[in-house]
Amino acid sequence: MGCAGPIPRQVECYSCMSLSYQTSWKYLQATYIYPKVFTDRCRDPNSERGMPTVMCSSVCVSLMEPDVEAGVFIGFKHIRGCLDRVLRHGFNQSALRTHRFHQNNHCRTLSRSALFNPARTTDPPALGDVQLCSCYGDRCNNSNPMMTSSIVFMIILMIFVHWVI
Repeated sequence: MGCAGPIPRQVECYSCMSLSYQTSWKYLQATYIYPKVFTDRCRDPNSERGMPTVMCSSVCVSLMEPDVEAGVFIGFKHIRGCLDRVLRHGFNQSALRTHRFHQNNHCRTLSRSALFNPARTTDPPALGDVQLCSCYGDRCNNSNPMMTSSIVFMIILMIFVHWVI
């Protein structure tokens, strides 16, 4: 009887992409892995019941990027899933180690060219920046912690300003 090592703990992560990704999927499928669902509810998976999840042996992640049409900022697009099952060619491991995405629950805004592995070394670099958030825990990729802390800060600031005036 062989002695197997401990079974790594799996975490349950939301798996979704904003609906606008589905519209352009024929161009994006070389970069991204198909999520469980395309929906605008991906912005806030806790807002309604039934957002699909997947079991992950890696950390949960959420990606957020500006949604711009004809030069007009519309809002943000979201991708949620497992670190090892969002990008077809994976994340740049050096960037993940440098920013400690495996060890800490946090967010960083990085260029796609630094974060995404290209399909081939001859491919042009991916353009623009994306915010990557990582976390380790069941359904922890439900919202953007940086956005939440920014909102809390703004509320505290408004209360302080109101109290002083």
